[in-house]
Amino acid sequence: MPGTRRRLTVAAAAVAGLGLATAGGRLLLRQSANSIRSNSNEDLDPLYELPPDVEHHEISSTDGGILHVIERGVGRPLLLIHGISLQAGVWAPQFHLLADRYRVMAMDVRGHGRSVAGDDGFGRKIAARDVATVVEHFDLRDAIIVGHSMGGMILMEFAGDFPGLLSERIAGLVFMDTAGYQILPKPALPVAKALGRRVNRRFDRGKRIPQRRFGEDDLSWVLARVAFGRNPSAAAVDQVRRYLEEVPQSTSVPSGIDLIDHDARDALKATKTPSLVIVGSMDLLTPVWAARRIASFLPYARFEVLEGAGHQLMQERPYEFAELLDDFSKNLSV
Repeated sequence: MPGTRRRLTVAAAAVAGLGLATAGGRLLLRQSANSIRSNSNEDLDPLYELPPDVEHHEISSTDGGILHVIERGVGRPLLLIHGISLQAGVWAPQFHLLADRYRVMAMDVRGHGRSVAGDDGFGRKIAARDVATVVEHFDLRDAIIVGHSMGGMILMEFAGDFPGLLSERIAGLVFMDTAGYQILPKPALPVAKALGRRVNRRFDRGKRIPQRRFGEDDLSWVLARVAFGRNPSAAAVDQVRRYLEEVPQSTSVPSGIDLIDHDARDALKATKTPSLVIVGSMDLLTPVWAARRIASFLPYARFEVLEGAGHQLMQERPYEFAELLDDFSKNLSV
């Protein structure tokens, strides 16, 4: 429920504030971080590093940037798009588990990882154009595209802006832990948009925005942990924490501001491509109700909730995701 999400967010912020303000709070924070760091999963931990035989490609975007794409395997093309402040490597489990039957590909969204933004800068529509560039460059056909979080929003823009390419080349769409519209509560939108305009003007003048950096400290572990559901492995949490640290402010801030007015309802309603909508029951960032809305707008959609999982399904539940994807894929027309 939206109210529950707000209460949990406020509670997390309160704990973080306590951790910085008092000696007892700092001890609580350290104990929590140590608990996160000590958790391991012998089945999943080996999957979080990319296989050594992954191929790396760098192609040009339409505005002079560079798009970094990694690839492994043979079979039906499977293109994976990550969320904000993450990188293509977050899909490492899928490169291990799916490459025997899919041509698994993942792209660094512009400004993330090894992809470099061109003259047009950032934004979900510009990134959607990059998706079209990747599809055409590699001549992908009968493909499935998966979008996680911001990547799902980019995928929605792709579906709305490139309907011809969608119908000709794409067999199925997967929206994972994402939202179709109203990411922020409606009353907060005008304030958020005004703040976004101020931040963009500051960037235009060459000034930085005050921002906490994600280092090795206890708070960074606790904040990264919020993206997960029940009992995540430290290796998965650390991967997210490191990516949050590595993606520069010049990418994450304008990319985040661009998502404020995201509204893909019309694009979703017009999308006839078979779709799979997946969400974790404990996703605090794009909750179950947001995923259910997406499925309700799509004419041909299957909706799945993975109990106990959070926002990072590709890391938390790679085996269940593989099963869902295989079942979805086998029912798609060739």
